[in-house]
Amino acid sequence: MPRLRSLSVAIKLPALMIAIALGCLGVAGAIAYNVSFAQLMQEVSFRLSAVADTRAALLEDWFDEKLEALGEFADEPQTVEATTSFLSAYRGLGLEANAQLRRSYIDENPNPPDAREALDEASETTAYSLFHKKFHAAMRSQVEAVDIADLLIVSAEGEVIYSVRKQGNFATNLDEGGGALGRAIRGALADGASFGFGDFAEDAALDGAVAGFLALPLANEWGDTVAALAFELDEAEVAAILAMPSALTPTTRLALVGPDFTRRSTSGLAGQSGALATTAPENPAFTAALGGEEGVTELTLPSGESVTAAYQPVRLGGPDAAGGTTWALLAAEPSEVIAAGPRALLAKLARAAIPALVVAFLVAGLSARNMARPLGRIAAAVGEVAAGNYESEIPAQKRGDEIGRISRALDALRRDLLQSRDELQSGASARAAMQRAQTEVVEALQTALSRLAEGDLGSTIAQEFPEDYAQLRSDFNRATDRLQQAMIDVSQSAASINHDVDHIAQASEELGQRTERQAATVEETAAALDQLTASVSEAARNAADVDGLVGKAREDAQASGEVVRETIEAIGVIEASFQQISGNIKVIDDIAFQTNLLALNAGVEAARAGDAGLGFAVVASEVRLLAQRCSEAASEINGQITASSDHVQNGVRLVGRTGGALKEIIEAIRTIADRVTAIAESAREQSTGLSELNSAVSELDMTTQKNAAMFEQTSAASSDLRTAAQGLRQNVGRFTLGSRTETWAGTEEAAPDTARRAASA
Repeated sequence: MPRLRSLSVAIKLPALMIAIALGCLGVAGAIAYNVSFAQLMQEVSFRLSAVADTRAALLEDWFDEKLEALGEFADEPQTVEATTSFLSAYRGLGLEANAQLRRSYIDENPNPPDAREALDEASETTAYSLFHKKFHAAMRSQVEAVDIADLLIVSAEGEVIYSVRKQGNFATNLDEGGGALGRAIRGALADGASFGFGDFAEDAALDGAVAGFLALPLANEWGDTVAALAFELDEAEVAAILAMPSALTPTTRLALVGPDFTRRSTSGLAGQSGALATTAPENPAFTAALGGEEGVTELTLPSGESVTAAYQPVRLGGPDAAGGTTWALLAAEPSEVIAAGPRALLAKLARAAIPALVVAFLVAGLSARNMARPLGRIAAAVGEVAAGNYESEIPAQKRGDEIGRISRALDALRRDLLQSRDELQSGASARAAMQRAQTEVVEALQTALSRLAEGDLGSTIAQEFPEDYAQLRSDFNRATDRLQQAMIDVSQSAASINHDVDHIAQASEELGQRTERQAATVEETAAALDQLTASVSEAARNAADVDGLVGKAREDAQASGEVVRETIEAIGVIEASFQQISGNIKVIDDIAFQTNLLALNAGVEAARAGDAGLGFAVVASEVRLLAQRCSEAASEINGQITASSDHVQNGVRLVGRTGGALKEIIEAIRTIADRVTAIAESAREQSTGLSELNSAVSELDMTTQKNAAMFEQTSAASSDLRTAAQGLRQNVGRFTLGSRTETWAGTEEAAPDTARRAASA
């Protein structure tokens, strides 16, 4: 910096002009770059927000369409019939149901694994096979119409009793796990849930393939939930929505993750593909989108690359739907791509600035030459004035610019310095007279200050001061007068404080006694509240025990209802068996009728044969008798089966009525359980309220004890204040107050009035 200051104006001025030119060009370039970058960033942010919003809306519509299609299919009577039939046939297969179904439809399926749905009827003739042949074609058409990966029916116990595609999860038990399918089924069968959704994840039953499931509960004709209907969603549809070319550029990147930060798309922010259901790097944009927020932000990827990303939540199933979830969708553009345009503009501005810098350099050189010479002459004239040569002339006074003004100002300064030198030579005698006047004033002030230091507040300066120091005498006398008046006020205030402290001490002592009595009362109240709280807590525990017993009774009644349903299903199977036996007996009756006709024809032919056919006639007669006996026996058995069927139907009606009665009992027990729960909850709330009240009274007791201790401290402080007031009176008594001095007796008589005024205030 010193070397810079020592440079001549001929160098500084061109350098300054060049610096100004460079600064202006730099500021202009920076403004142009920032404006173009901000405008481009605004356009990119708007486009990315539109991309994210559009894709999120499409994904939500896709999910709603699948849910609506699932609901329509679940409401069809044929679906309910198929579910009831498959469930009844599955239970009829016994403990080996899963093994038998996997052997019939997977192991022995003649079609390849990706075409197992083409098999309508298994080789084994069972009730399940007949129902499968009846309903499978319609189910397969539904899968193709809705464009899903698979359609499954899962019992309330978690058994996958039907599947269109017959994949690895068919005829398995989901247990506590079950992957995404298990989560969807448990969500659909949960109380109060409108649907269940198992988000896309790797499924061990599908050999590690990524699968997602959507499920709805299915109810039987009595309104009881017995199974769940599930769609296996196709992840290729999600990829197709994200890959739509609208509003995308070759450099735009999309990323979709679930609430567990696993990928729902193969694309990512880093521009590389990743496997579905693998963990994606966390960033604040994913967290904000999963929290329901949307916006645009700058992100730095783990690779160090910077991107501008628009984040958007994808709410599957609606924001308030039970069982729904939220995905996070990001649309990003690399910052390098966004900044490429403004950087090109900045390079063009830099190339255009070179001619402007050359022109600025030439203009700066000419300007420095016109200013440096006259400034040099003025600098020489300033040196002459600084050396004491006040008679020399100052050059360039006739110029109209700043140099001329400097020259004229320097000439005026030269003339003033010349005049001041003459005046200093004639002012020595005036300074001597002023010195004598100052000495007299100092001596008078010293005498007055000595008396004031000894405590005489009535001392004043009676001596007259010269006119220049008269204000000093007046100020000193006024200060001593005000100090005297202030000490009189202090003495009166000390007496008033002493009287007021006596009253405060007495009041504090009385308030302390009342506070002690109040503390005793509060302590008794706290003890009574402890007993009441214990009593209410015991009542709350008893109510909770009753609530548990009622819940157990409700579970037993529900189990009885399940037994009744199983009984109805078993009687239905018996009724079907009776119908099959009745058909078989009809066949036997027809055989007996045909045999009787054949025997009759044989007897006629034997009669025509004469003696040679006598033996054959006897055999034909016996066969005819046997046929008649078989026909009579078949008729009798048919009558008995008809009567048994009537009894079975009557039993079905009675068991149905029993199921209805049990259902009413379950509802009554549920109502009792709800009311007992409400009573228990009310008792718990009362117990909590009493506990809080007990805590408040205990805290009040502690506060009252602290107040009593505080009032004792106040009494001690009042005593200390009284002692301090007496010391203040003694200190004020050391001063002499002159003609305004008042007696302490008069002051003490005025103190009660002052105390009364303070008390009234």
